[in-house]
Amino acid sequence: MMKKNKKYNLLSLLCVFQFVWLQSLSTLNSIPISSRDLSFSGGGGAMITNEISMNPASIKLFTKSLSLNTQILPADISLFSIEALFPDDKKIYFTSISNLNWGNLKDGITNYSFSANDIKLTGGLKYKISHISSFGVSSSYILSKIQSFTAQSILFTIGIQSELKKNHSGLGLVIRNLGFQFDSFNSLKEKPSFQIQVSGYIKPKYLSAITFSDIIIEKNVINKILITGIEFYTKNNLILRFSNSGIFFKKYQLNSVALGLQLNKNNWILDIASRNLISIGIVNSISIKKQF
Repeated sequence: MMKKNKKYNLLSLLCVFQFVWLQSLSTLNSIPISSRDLSFSGGGGAMITNEISMNPASIKLFTKSLSLNTQILPADISLFSIEALFPDDKKIYFTSISNLNWGNLKDGITNYSFSANDIKLTGGLKYKISHISSFGVSSSYILSKIQSFTAQSILFTIGIQSELKKNHSGLGLVIRNLGFQFDSFNSLKEKPSFQIQVSGYIKPKYLSAITFSDIIIEKNVINKILITGIEFYTKNNLILRFSNSGIFFKKYQLNSVALGLQLNKNNWILDIASRNLISIGIVNSISIKKQF
């Protein structure tokens, strides 16, 4: 009987971690993975990018690329990801593998130490419908492991992106976490909670920058997430980013601020980002990308 109780204590602790991070049952498929997305607080879903982002339809790339992403999160949690993109005429194929390591955890009741990891394998396609609109889709296999217990799921993300008024504004829509769990921790069956993300951006006429806003709505979650930010372009191949996010239900409550910079040098791109989650801690990230 003690062994069974210990198993449920471990599972309960990990569920708490996931709820605090993003109120999602599909953590690794919902959080920002690249430094760019982290500096955008998970927003900017309508903005064009040359990497895998929160919106698979927003990718625009003419050469192959390979990226490495690392993050250090609160409570000794770490994330590592490798991604590759392959453009082909109107299509862009992409794939990635990500590992979210929850570190060394301890059961608060029994003091039993254990480890936990989430691994995600992703493959997807972006297709250019017209000169102003694109469609993207990706599928992910996620393996969650707590000590010797495992859970597995298949999740899908669908996105559209459109550029308006000669690329001075744009709109985006993403639906993620569509899918199912076909393996579970013992008998604790979880159903993925899908998210809808609506995005928009504007290029100011007399400012070398882009401002953006996103709203994220999640099934079974009353609170809505509002993200706003700006990306500045300098004359020396340096890009500066700032964003914030908050939870909105009856009143607005700020829950994070983020900063980032991108340096371009020949075919190399270096991204650095830091996001303060305020009540939880700080996330730091570095991404390195090579274009071929």
